[in-house]
Formats: sequence, structure tokens, C-alpha cells
Amino acid sequence: MKWHPHCKYMELPKDYSVEDLARFHGHLGPNIVLGYMMGKYASDNLCCDPFSLKAKVFCPKKTPESCIVDGVQLGSGCTLGKGNIEIVEQSEIECEFIANSKILWIKPKNMPPLPENDGDYEVKIEKYAEELYRMNPDFLFEIKRDE
Repeated sequence: MKWHPHCKYMELPKDYSVEDLARFHGHLGPNIVLGYMMGKYASDNLCCDPFSLKAKVFCPKKTPESCIVDGVQLGSGCTLGKGNIEIVEQSEIECEFIANSKILWIKPKNMPPLPENDGDYEVKIEKYAEELYRMNPDFLFEIKRDE
């Protein structure tokens, strides 16, 4: 349902390919994929209006873990520019999404180990990220609702 049917560029779907994620972020890695999938899950299951949805991303403030923030922005539509995303430094990655007095918590489950850093590591990381992109969110994340 469109809230602004007269606007051409509002409420566009937030469906991005792995190529789109890499184009935005500069390369394809597992954390931008996980962040995108977390944000997309919140948009699809809590609130698809990027002006009503708010995100709080808990993560280390260092790469590669902080790359999750770029993915959350793309998947949820919550952006630093709109001011509806907050980054909170902590050692573990998790996200809190809030809309209409409802809260959704999403936390990555224990992930398969990263590939070994031998040979062409960047190619291995890309393949790993592609595999994550194709996985079911229920397999990847612990998801809790507080309504």
C-alpha cells in the first residue's frame, strides 16, 4: 500500500542484489549482507515506511563488523541522513528496530566460520557473502518481537 501515490520516487522497494550491495559498499563482504538482510527483514515484517521505522545497530565501531551498518541502511531505509538510525558500540552484533510501539530484535546466530586467509581471500569472502545472501533469515538470525 502506497502512502504517497502521487510521488514517483517514494516507497520504492528495497530489493538489492549482491552486485548492488557491493557497488554501494565498495566490495562484497558478509557483514554488509547480514546487515542488509536484517534491515530487509525489519522492513518486510515490522514497518516498510522508512520514515516511521527506527534502527539501533549494536556493533564494534571497527571494520569489518561495522560494515553491518551499511547493509542495515540499505535493507531498512533507515539512514544516517534521516537520523533514524543509531550506532551503539558493543562487542556483539545485534539490531533493534522500532515502529508504532513495536520492537523487533535481530541478532546473527553463530555463523559458519570464515574461509581461511590463504590463496585469494577476497574471492573466498565474496563467495561466502553470496552464500549468506541466499540463506533463509530464520537460519541466520535469532528474532524476537516485543509488542
